Amino acid sequence: MCDVEPRKFAYIPLLLNPVFPGEPSAASILLEMHHQLSLETSPRVRKRQPCKVEGCGQISIRYGLCSGHGGRYVCKMDGCDKLVTKEGVCTAHGGRYYCIVQGCTKQRLKSGLCFAHGGVSYCSVPGCNKTRQKRGLCKSHGGVAYCKIEGCSKVSNAKGLCRDHGGVTYCRSPGCQNLTQRGGLCRKHGGFSYCQVPTCNKGSIKGGFCRAHGHDLDAMSPR
Repeated sequence: MCDVEPRKFAYIPLLLNPVFPGEPSAASILLEMHHQLSLETSPRVRKRQPCKVEGCGQISIRYGLCSGHGGRYVCKMDGCDKLVTKEGVCTAHGGRYYCIVQGCTKQRLKSGLCFAHGGVSYCSVPGCNKTRQKRGLCKSHGGVAYCKIEGCSKVSNAKGLCRDHGGVTYCRSPGCQNLTQRGGLCRKHGGFSYCQVPTCNKGSIKGGFCRAHGHDLDAMSPR
């Protein structure tokens, strides 16, 4: 009889028997087995190549180009230049992910759920039903960072400073002096994302929503 590495098959009895309280779930067991096997025969990881445009240090997305130089996945509908969200189309043209609750056609936000079914995260302060912003807290309970300049009560933007005190960062695309929007890039070079509301063309500010629809979420929160 051939020698078998016992470590690879040690969890088989647990998979075949019912899982009792205190025992690992079948999913965690499979993940552990996969992890152990991958450590032994880990394939060579393919590295993403930089953008082929001279002087650009961004990572290429497709065609050897970064987002700012045309390597974006754009909606396939004629005349639409919005980014793809699902199956080749943007959010406005049906590329939405719906709530996993059976019969619900609302757009999902978090953990596969829409707002109505719990797809939002609330402030961790007991009794507070506002949506969380940072460190598990809403804005009212300190979920924002303020400028570190003494006497300044404005919200920090970068490096612990507000915009008035130098808390700005510029687009990392060579030669660009525009302010960054997202991912170190300005809006022109791909550092921009739209609000998740299908009919809204404003940029997202927090949680994938624009400022107006972010306030709507707070207003809809149960009191």
